[in-house]
Amino acid sequence: MCTLKKQKKMKIKKIIIGAVVLGCIIVLPDAGKYYKQLAVKFQRVPEVYRTCSTLDSFKDDDYDVLEIRAQYEPILQINDSTLLIAGSRFMDQVERTPTEDFWYKLDQNGHVVDSLTYIYPNTIPHNYKTVDRYIIDTESDTYNNWISNGDTTRYPINNLDGTRMFSTKVIKKLLSTKEYMAKQSHKLSSDPEKWVDKLFLYGHGQWNYLLTDSYDDPEARDSKLEITYVGQLAYEDDELDFIQREYIHKDEWIQYSFWDFGRYLRWGTGNNSHIDHWEGTSYFKIVMPQKTLYFKQPNKIYEELKTRELNHYKVYRSKDKKYLLLREINRNICYVIRPKK
Repeated sequence: MCTLKKQKKMKIKKIIIGAVVLGCIIVLPDAGKYYKQLAVKFQRVPEVYRTCSTLDSFKDDDYDVLEIRAQYEPILQINDSTLLIAGSRFMDQVERTPTEDFWYKLDQNGHVVDSLTYIYPNTIPHNYKTVDRYIIDTESDTYNNWISNGDTTRYPINNLDGTRMFSTKVIKKLLSTKEYMAKQSHKLSSDPEKWVDKLFLYGHGQWNYLLTDSYDDPEARDSKLEITYVGQLAYEDDELDFIQREYIHKDEWIQYSFWDFGRYLRWGTGNNSHIDHWEGTSYFKIVMPQKTLYFKQPNKIYEELKTRELNHYKVYRSKDKKYLLLREINRNICYVIRPKK
């Protein structure tokens, strides 16, 4: 009887020891991962940053943030006190129709003082471009002067010579007196299978366009009125005297398990997604005329690499320093940080 009890106890002990050994085999390769995941749980964000919000949910008694999805149009400095932000978007992102093109004029305080909007279904072709102080439609061959004087009348852009195909030599001669402002692919009505280029030229107060199948020079010039950015916020050492990254907090350690063999299939994506890292938050300080503001944004922190901000900004500061414009580089969202009054 005693022998049977001893054998039973030994069997239970072996099972327990086997379970402990098996647990160690499973857990020990990931011990560093669990340690780092536990360590960040005890890190607290300093008091001054705990009420910080992201730019898209920013709240303050004296300042607010205007968010504009500007797409790829340049932001223009129309005069000393007026900025122009233009863009385009689908009003229904699922159906991708109708299209809305918009232009906003901002005053010296960053407030919208005038705006223009065109909404049209995709069945009606339009292609609006902002060229210095003109809005041109390269599909309907029209332009307006709204940017300079508020006039929304659509004036025709005249064809220089019907269906004539202009040679490179002739075009270069024309460009001695006119500027090459925009280009649009054009399907010939006489031959629907053939596509040519429609070049838009401006000179001496007149807009014209011509057709060509041989002009291979670079795209039209950039706008002369495009704003000058004072810097950018993209990498760990990017700072300006009035906007600085003050604190980086580690929120969560991300590491594949030793036993996650699927990680080998995810490697080589080219975006560092397979590298062990912390997902964290960067806290920024902005010095404005009335007060100091703070905002936060997500980041990734690598042990052997610099902190990688998930949102990269170009920074513009108004001439009298009353407002800031942060243009998010990847998504082309503009955040205008401005006084409420």
